[in-house]
Amino acid sequence: MKNEAEKILLRLKSEADKCKRLYESANLVFGVGPATAKVILVGEAPGYQEDKQGVPFVGAAGKNLNELLEAAGLRRGDVYITNVVKARPPGNRDPTDEEIEACRPFLEGEISAIKPKLVVALGRIAARELSGTPVTMSKKHGSLLDCGYAGVNFKLFMTYHPAAAMYSGRMKLELKNDFTKLSKILRTLAG
Repeated sequence: MKNEAEKILLRLKSEADKCKRLYESANLVFGVGPATAKVILVGEAPGYQEDKQGVPFVGAAGKNLNELLEAAGLRRGDVYITNVVKARPPGNRDPTDEEIEACRPFLEGEISAIKPKLVVALGRIAARELSGTPVTMSKKHGSLLDCGYAGVNFKLFMTYHPAAAMYSGRMKLELKNDFTKLSKILRTLAG
């Protein structure tokens, strides 16, 4: 199954790279991680460093995410990390509904190929896409719910985007607490 999932991910990446609906001035930033990952982390869209390096979560938010993963007992190499939108929106603005729709087949394909047990929505845009309903993160962060997306059933954990914690001490603490909670959830799912 691993080889099949890897083939699907490579095909999706190739299709995304040719997608004319992505921004002309931005680079493709496709998901990275093992095709056998039990956990997928989904952000909203690449930032400046991600656009330059072609890898999700490598800038300051990525450094923050790496520390949070470590605190939760996860290694970056053991999880699959991706975004709802596969290229950086102009001016680093939120992705539009049309842009999310254009990239939806790629996120659906990633989740369908990997079949995770747990998906972590990093921020309200990812949470909305995965849950199918608008999310107020200040009310829903730290929540775990049963979810179905792309024909796959999994647990969905919602938390703030790691970039948000860089601008607010309160959010940084809440994000850290969410990842402590995530650590406990992971132990439950493993058992």
